Amino acid sequence: MAIWMVTTGNSDVILKHDKTWGRLHDEASHNLECSGFGSASRINPDDKDAGYTVPARILGLVYANQSEEYYKDDLKFPLLDTYSQYLTDENIKIERIIILLTDQSQIFSSDEQRLNEFSPYWKDTCTLQPLLEWYFKNPNFTCQPEFQFLAPQQINKGVDNWDATLSLVEAKLTELDIDVNQEVYVSHQAGTPAISSAVQFVTIGKFKKVQFLVSNEYFNENYELKSKSDTVESSRYQRGMQIQKAKQLLNKGLPAAAKQILTGIADEQVIKEINEIANLFNLNNSLFHGRRFDIPSAVDRIITALDLVEIFFKQENYIQGVALLNATQETFLKVALLSQIKKIDNLTIKLSDLLSWNEDGLKLKSQQDWERNVSPFKPIDILKKLNFPAPESRQPDFSYWENYTTNKSQYYRLQRNNKQLEWLIALRPDFISWSVLDWSCKSDREKSDDLRNQLLHNLLGVSQEDAIKYLLGYEKNLINLVKQDKKNTNLVLQTYQDYVKRHFIKVLKLFGIWKEATIENQLEKQLNNIANLLL
Repeated sequence: MAIWMVTTGNSDVILKHDKTWGRLHDEASHNLECSGFGSASRINPDDKDAGYTVPARILGLVYANQSEEYYKDDLKFPLLDTYSQYLTDENIKIERIIILLTDQSQIFSSDEQRLNEFSPYWKDTCTLQPLLEWYFKNPNFTCQPEFQFLAPQQINKGVDNWDATLSLVEAKLTELDIDVNQEVYVSHQAGTPAISSAVQFVTIGKFKKVQFLVSNEYFNENYELKSKSDTVESSRYQRGMQIQKAKQLLNKGLPAAAKQILTGIADEQVIKEINEIANLFNLNNSLFHGRRFDIPSAVDRIITALDLVEIFFKQENYIQGVALLNATQETFLKVALLSQIKKIDNLTIKLSDLLSWNEDGLKLKSQQDWERNVSPFKPIDILKKLNFPAPESRQPDFSYWENYTTNKSQYYRLQRNNKQLEWLIALRPDFISWSVLDWSCKSDREKSDDLRNQLLHNLLGVSQEDAIKYLLGYEKNLINLVKQDKKNTNLVLQTYQDYVKRHFIKVLKLFGIWKEATIENQLEKQLNNIANLLL
């Protein structure tokens, strides 16, 4: 046994003809708040057999006290006839019929509103109850309908208001206390779009076995317009809703969340592409090359990370954005140095072969590697030839590097961001840094402002203002300039694009390590392409 839930609209009950309407309307005029309108309108001007419509509230009031003979001779229930026939033909047994009616009398209470023939008040279906009670005396149904009223109480939030109507429908269906495992048939084509959508949405979420009764019009062999009913399983609606949600998640840069929704409903190719882009989000693309510490692989990671940081800032995930940007800048320094050092390998030995990059960072190779290369140079000579910046003025002769291969304190000097930036500028005087890179490489920077360290060591939060100041390297003139932009709703994203990413890409191109085939914002484009595959 199943439950049938029915929505009603202004055209749910129509007149077969207008022969008796004028007389009955006049007789009932004393019960009408306004008798100046309410004439019957032909549904199809070219087809008198198509019937006539009358505002639902007026129709119900006029026929409320008429005999059943008038109901039989004058009234027609086109949608209900179609649905009833389908249920009968399919031998579907209905144990409860729930009919949703509307009553907006509380929000259209003034005489002025009710005297307006175009007021939504007149389209209310609450007065159709006696007509529907008569209709469901049909012997095919063993139960009488239960009438539930959607009666908005807030001014300007009638049944045309999507949000308010959703709340009304949710509350009403909760009151009914129907078992979630109950088989439910829903006919939602009648009524306002807001009611129809709300009933769809709530029933899909509330019940496990939902089928939607739909009416389809067609022309028969005699070119007569007919209608028949069919069902649409809620799983198709659910799949559509899940796919739309997955598209939103993909477009927002959340492929892993989209994958959870799509598992089991998307084809293998889509899941494969989502897995691949999830790998990009985790920078696992470098693992495919098997050479994490070579320049091409690192450039791939940098370019991907620049897009990822942009996505994080677009999502207002400032912690992820700041942390990843800092790592990207440190990786860039190493890649940029290696790329420029390769250009001065014009001696009897490749200087870059004596420089290594691994999990420990960038360093001169060990004494063993040094001897294997049979280098005629001492570490101090190599550093000079590589344009490593001179140390403090008190030791202009590099003498403290004499014991580099045995003194780890000297090795760590190569890892310092301030030295690496200084070194890069010495190699390429035409290189122009950007604010946050400059600030991040200062050895005397204010520790309380160092978002990366505060995040990693103290798990402090990040506000929009914090992120903007950080991206601008705490330069007051830039901060004041950005703050003047009152129109932009995501100042962090705009600041990153204008004051970091744009300069970053310009420098990658200057050093010749930006791949010409690279598409800016490629991650977003890939996400959009995957979203477009979902049908």
